[in-house]
Parts: sequence; structure tokens; C-alpha cells
Amino acid sequence: MVNKYLAEINKDFNNDIVKSLLSQANNLKIPIITNEGIHFLIQLIKIHSSKKVLEIGSAIGYSSILMALFTDVTITTIERDEKIAKLALKNIKKANLSNRINLIIADANNASIPEDDFDLIFIDAAKASYINFFDKFTKNLKSNGLIICDNLLFKGQVNEPELIKSRNRRQLVKKIDKFNQYLINQENFDSYIYNIGDGISISIKK
Repeated sequence: MVNKYLAEINKDFNNDIVKSLLSQANNLKIPIITNEGIHFLIQLIKIHSSKKVLEIGSAIGYSSILMALFTDVTITTIERDEKIAKLALKNIKKANLSNRINLIIADANNASIPEDDFDLIFIDAAKASYINFFDKFTKNLKSNGLIICDNLLFKGQVNEPELIKSRNRRQLVKKIDKFNQYLINQENFDSYIYNIGDGISISIKK
């Protein structure tokens, strides 16, 4: 009931580009950040006055395009799937955002990002690599910068992995829980996990 009320009262993105991307993601069955999650992320960018964003996991370009459409950030985004990355590039070009979104086709585990002045890092890629991503790209973040991680509750299954029948999914959920425990205990960051979307964390670099 509360979710329905919030969906009705909150203003949504009234934009043809957004509608097209949502339709594309649905038709291709490509997972993207939830509506609640992307609104939360965009509000964080505005509150934090972030200007430069590093995104790990481009998919079809949905989150990077929306960040660029509704804030004034410039974005470097990394996607390892070449086919999906090429689709993201088309979407970015169609949205006239090629001058503000730089997409790198590479495995983020191996990618080298020389810049060390990002205001915000958004991680939404292979869940099993979250610890590596967090460790690897911390050096690219300014002091008082933010690292935002998505999908940390995995549809509410993260606290009851023993109820999951699929062995592969159960192992993935356990890895997400391992990352959550790791995240909260990082002494160089002030972190908190929120029950927003499918679970989003905010980590502030000390």
C-alpha cells in the first residue's frame, strides 16, 4: 500500500528517452537499476554536488544516460559485454550525450582508469566481483567521495540463502552477503546499506 501511494504521489521521469530505454531493457530482458534506485542515485548526485562519476557496469546505458540527463555530471562507464556495450553506445549517441559519457569496453577487473578525481563511483556489475571492484577503484575516488553499490539485498534473499533451491543462486547470494559484511567493516569508509530498490549502499570515503 505504501509503495503504491509513493508511486502515485512522486513525480516520475516524463521523458521519451527514458521510456525508450525502459522498453528496450524489458524487451531484451536486461536488468537495470530500479526506478526507486535511480531516483535515489540522482538525488544523491545533486545533494553531493558530484561532477565526475565512474560507473562499473553500463548495460544498455540506462543509469549513465539518466544521470547525465538529470544532472550536470560527466561519466566514465565500463562494460565488459561487447554486444551490450555497442547497444549502450548507440543509446548514448541517440540521447546526444556522447560528449559527457565515455564508455570503455573492458572487464572492470582488468581495466585501468588513470583518473583519481572522481566524486562518485557507482557499482552495478558482476556481483561476485564487488569486493574486487571496491578495492580496485578506491584509489580513483576523492576524499569525501561516494561509492554507491546496487543489488545488495538480491530480492530479499540475502538474509535467508538456505531457502534458495538453486545452488548457483545460493552461492551468489552468499557472495553478496560476504561483500555486505566486508563493506560495513571498511575503516576508511563510512558505509550504510539502505532498503531502497534492491538494496543500495552509500560509502563515504574518509
